[in-house]
Amino acid sequence: MGLFDSLLNGAKEVLDGTQRAFDKMQADAGQAEDGRFDHPSEPRPAVAVHTRLLGKDVSFMISGDFTEHEGYTNSAVSLKYNPDHLGVLEADDENEITVSLMEGVGDFDEIADIIDEFLTDGGSDAEEFEIFADGPFMFRGKVSGSGEEYFYVLRSNVSDAYDYGVLLLVYPSEIKDTALEKKLTNCFDEAARTLVVQTI
Repeated sequence: MGLFDSLLNGAKEVLDGTQRAFDKMQADAGQAEDGRFDHPSEPRPAVAVHTRLLGKDVSFMISGDFTEHEGYTNSAVSLKYNPDHLGVLEADDENEITVSLMEGVGDFDEIADIIDEFLTDGGSDAEEFEIFADGPFMFRGKVSGSGEEYFYVLRSNVSDAYDYGVLLLVYPSEIKDTALEKKLTNCFDEAARTLVVQTI
């Protein structure tokens, strides 16, 4: 019985050691994976984007890192962060990083809820929220869901929250709180700052 217990304890120690080694490998792999978004390249020079939104000419500037993309329902124009340039995300729908100028909220219900909340009581409980006194946008906000949605809502007189024009950045949650997120939001904020809607 003593020999059997010794063998059993020895086997348990080997298994525990193997489990600890496996856990350490997973932790190390997670750290390496987490670090892959910490050193993005400098943004390529901004280029002009021209489109029409709700019958008006619209233009803005955005980094050349973004290339034309099919977009979502209601997109007046959509651009995708170039996965070849990024070199770390797969080129599939789940991991796409996109900027879209949209003629209405489309399927982004969380954004419609925030617009509705703003129209009702002038505020929002979005993660980030800033109201603009003038310019083309009423406010900007950010929400997390299956991914991150960072957006600017254009001024309008429409009553339905789903009908508001939106400048929208969508990216995977794995990028949150990394240097790549900062690069993306800086490029996106430049697009918002430079957006011009022709009123004539």
